[in-house]
Amino acid sequence: MVFNIHQLDNLDYDDAEPLLEDYIYRALETFANSKTGKAHIKRNPEGGNWIGTFLEMAYVYGGYTLPKMTKANVQEVMEYILPRKLTLLEPSDTDGAVDELVAFWTFIDEVYKFRSAKAIAKYLRSIETHFPQWMFDPDRGGIAKSFLTQGMAAGFDMTTQEGLDAFRQEYNRNLPAQPPAMPPGLSMLPAKSFEMTTAPPDMQRAFEQMGIELPAEGEMVNPMQLVTQFFGGLMKMDPDAAEQLMAELDDDLEPQAPTRRGTMAELRTSMLRHNLGEEMALSAADQAILEEQTITETAPGNILQDFQTALEIIDDKGIPVSGKRQQISLKALEDLNQRLSNPIQIDLKRPQQKSYPNIHGLYLLLRATGIIDVVTQGKQSRLVLNPAVYDSWQQLNPTEKYFSLLEVWFLRSHPEMLGEERSGPLMVGDRCLQSWSQLTKTVTFDDYNAQNRFVYYPGLENLALMEMFGLVAITQGQPDPGKGWRFKQVKAEPWGNALITLLHNAYRAVDYEWPGALDPTQPLGELQPVLQPYFPTWQQSLLVPRTEFRPGRHIFKVSLGKVWRRIAMPGEATLADFSSLILDSVEFGHDHLDQFTVRTSTGRVLEITHPYADGDLSTDEVKIGNLPLQVGGAMEYLFDFGDCWEFQIVLESIEPESDPESPAGFQKIKKTKTAKRKKSKLPGEILEAHGKAPEQYPEEEDW
Repeated sequence: MVFNIHQLDNLDYDDAEPLLEDYIYRALETFANSKTGKAHIKRNPEGGNWIGTFLEMAYVYGGYTLPKMTKANVQEVMEYILPRKLTLLEPSDTDGAVDELVAFWTFIDEVYKFRSAKAIAKYLRSIETHFPQWMFDPDRGGIAKSFLTQGMAAGFDMTTQEGLDAFRQEYNRNLPAQPPAMPPGLSMLPAKSFEMTTAPPDMQRAFEQMGIELPAEGEMVNPMQLVTQFFGGLMKMDPDAAEQLMAELDDDLEPQAPTRRGTMAELRTSMLRHNLGEEMALSAADQAILEEQTITETAPGNILQDFQTALEIIDDKGIPVSGKRQQISLKALEDLNQRLSNPIQIDLKRPQQKSYPNIHGLYLLLRATGIIDVVTQGKQSRLVLNPAVYDSWQQLNPTEKYFSLLEVWFLRSHPEMLGEERSGPLMVGDRCLQSWSQLTKTVTFDDYNAQNRFVYYPGLENLALMEMFGLVAITQGQPDPGKGWRFKQVKAEPWGNALITLLHNAYRAVDYEWPGALDPTQPLGELQPVLQPYFPTWQQSLLVPRTEFRPGRHIFKVSLGKVWRRIAMPGEATLADFSSLILDSVEFGHDHLDQFTVRTSTGRVLEITHPYADGDLSTDEVKIGNLPLQVGGAMEYLFDFGDCWEFQIVLESIEPESDPESPAGFQKIKKTKTAKRKKSKLPGEILEAHGKAPEQYPEEEDW
């Protein structure tokens, strides 16, 4: 029977649902019999049923069919729907998932020529290392999944009914002392009582199903207590039944995926307010530890010694890094690892930077401080020292160095800097604080499965940094054949308990909102008022790098596949001007939204969107001369969020011009009616054109 890929198009869900199982079977059968499918099956004979799961979840929870699926739809499925709806037992369960889906979408592109197929396959390949993390990220899971992951972390066998029942009983016994977790945002409900009004019908049904009686109309009710009671009832239910009940409620109860940095910052603050809880008592013993600690190159911890070792290896010549993620190359990793105070043992044939969590952590600090830059010449990229920041580092005493690094790590580091795209709103320090409760007692690990709980939260690189900063002591073990870092024990140090308690209370004192987390151009020293009473020699902090405006004629190479254009833009022009010229160069209409994506000098991802899109920076507000791009640096330009035309842009050179200087940083351009009237034509020019541009709207094939 021939597979009709359009079978579900334009059908109501009720009509399509009975056809879905057979549709998925036919899709898999057709793929398996194709040239691409046969090649994939030969490489992976066992398979993982990821294609079927993907198609089912995409349609059931998103309403997406294959012919109409876009890259944005696939992102939603991979980053939100699958992590929320699908529960796995261990990270290895994701092995082969991306390979299988890439092969399937390659087959779709080759056979059906759908416009988005290439972009989808490319996107899937780009998330190969992120997908396992998303699937085990507790912030992305639903109630049932949260219940299962908590049970597994507590050591219960959640694959059996006996294990489920045992953990449910244990959980319910602890409810009075540990209120159930609520979705971010609900913890911000007002604490004072108000008169009860008529509850929505779906909420009434939910409370009735749990056997909880709602207050009568007119009766005074505390909303926080009511919500706590509701989620307490949910956790007493069977996890699947609780998940189904939540799915039937209004969408208002479920937090939506954040779409802009402002929303991400609000979500982060809300999560911390709820999860970090009440103030921690700083005991007399803790205060004594803080007062008696002297900061040296090797105490507490070896962070200053190891950081200096990394700087010396980079020196004036720099070290090679990979092109895309800009991480340290394989050749330099082993040498750097052996020079560190606590080298890590691994047994991997082709290790990557993240295979050495100690180096991965140091790289995070190098990027977050801005003490290094990434410079690209031709096809080779190198890490080099930023002279101004490095000179500032050399002027600091050990106390100032230690706390500058600590502040950068806790307040300004984000997983994005390690190439972890779409990794949620929490900064690295937030994750360390939330994970600390697991480390307050000595923790032992019998095998890799036991230590996996730290792989994604707070991350092995942060665990290694905790040891370098002297917060914990780690007992290493011999790695298994073909495996990475093995540690047998993690023990919190007295210095770690004292410092984390102080930081925890500092977070609460500022209501979890640090200016430097929102604006990395702010000078360091936000922790100085908290720590300086104990460490009076902390007088100066590390210099924060800034992007200075660069006047001149910027020469860009703009590529769309094998088609490319060379375009010149003045530093005073905006990205909106640049996007218009890019579209003109390939004869595309200007009838869709667009977005530029560029990494800052510290590795943060900066998205600059069309003025009509939902974003914090828009393309008509950012000048070309303010872009945080080195010559040889690259950024992406996405046009049309449906068809996803993805352009790659490289800054090839900057030719001098006598343009007036603008202030440093991203300065929003003041728009006036006069300025609009004076604008006669687009600034910039197309210097070279190679290759025939594709049709923006190719004719649909007749099926």
